[in-house]
Amino acid sequence: MNENLIKREILAKVGGDPIWPVQYAFADLIGNSLKFIKAKELALQAAKGGSSVLLMGESGTGKEMFAHAIHGASARSAFPFVPVDCSAIPRELFEAELFGYTAGAFTNAAKEGKSGKCELAKGGTIFLDELAEIPMGMQVKLLRVLQDRRVVRVGGVAPIPVAFAIIAATNLDLESMVAQGLFRRDLMYRLDVIRIEIPSLCERLEDIPPLVEYHWKQKSRELEKPVKLSADALRKLEEYTWPGNVRELVNIVERLLVSASKSVVEPQDLPAFLTKAPTGRLLPFPSFHLRTILQEVERQTLERALRQSRGNRSKAAHLVGLSRASFYRKLKLHGLTDIEGKEEILRRLP
Repeated sequence: MNENLIKREILAKVGGDPIWPVQYAFADLIGNSLKFIKAKELALQAAKGGSSVLLMGESGTGKEMFAHAIHGASARSAFPFVPVDCSAIPRELFEAELFGYTAGAFTNAAKEGKSGKCELAKGGTIFLDELAEIPMGMQVKLLRVLQDRRVVRVGGVAPIPVAFAIIAATNLDLESMVAQGLFRRDLMYRLDVIRIEIPSLCERLEDIPPLVEYHWKQKSRELEKPVKLSADALRKLEEYTWPGNVRELVNIVERLLVSASKSVVEPQDLPAFLTKAPTGRLLPFPSFHLRTILQEVERQTLERALRQSRGNRSKAAHLVGLSRASFYRKLKLHGLTDIEGKEEILRRLP
């Protein structure tokens, strides 16, 4: 057992509270699309520092996986990683859950009191998932804790020093919530030091095959079912729009393996909603305006050509049937000129 694991075992027994193990690393963040690469690169930079991180993205895009990976690659990896699902905590218990409580603080309270999540995360990382669900009154108290690095348990008077990194995640538009008076602007600024926007699966369609392959192998080993997926079945999965993002993809992979009765899964073995999906991929267009749609198609085509050519612009220009000069102009038009370091980024990622 290495030194970090020994330290984790010791911490796991402190105060009788469990330690939450890191379940995902950067190697588990599968994808080579430009947007996803940039998100991973920023996450890796965040892991090297101690600044607050705000993960933005639709449900199922892998925000919690990013949080685990950031903590696991940080200098705090030997200390606790404490996830908090803010949507699952009753409003009246929020303060006790985050800050803890003293003996006899309220009816049915443990006689010896209890540490809150902030105390448990001391030296490590606290992950606030579903951040937008924090009640407004608690937002004020959380902001004070982040500023002072001290907590006062419910029913207590003595401040307890705490030092932890914080990662928050939401699938909602915080700026819009601030404008509506539903979220504190000062708390948003405190948490939004490093913002990482994780693209939805329909924004990185080229990542579907490697994602399916990775999770298929993993689930196949777990279930001890050496079943294969046919090329035709994989094409059907590529044509699906995946509204549930990576989480839905992982669930479908497990479903197919569990229900498989043959050595190879074919298109006819897929659920009906997958086989009835339109053959043309539906792209995430921001509007019905034809010019906007055409621009989005062009931008995505340029990105995919760059990916296929591994960043070689001459090859990418040839793939899309443009001269090198015209291709450069298109890149500049769509804001895709900052890719020179992409291969270096790929090499640096774990």
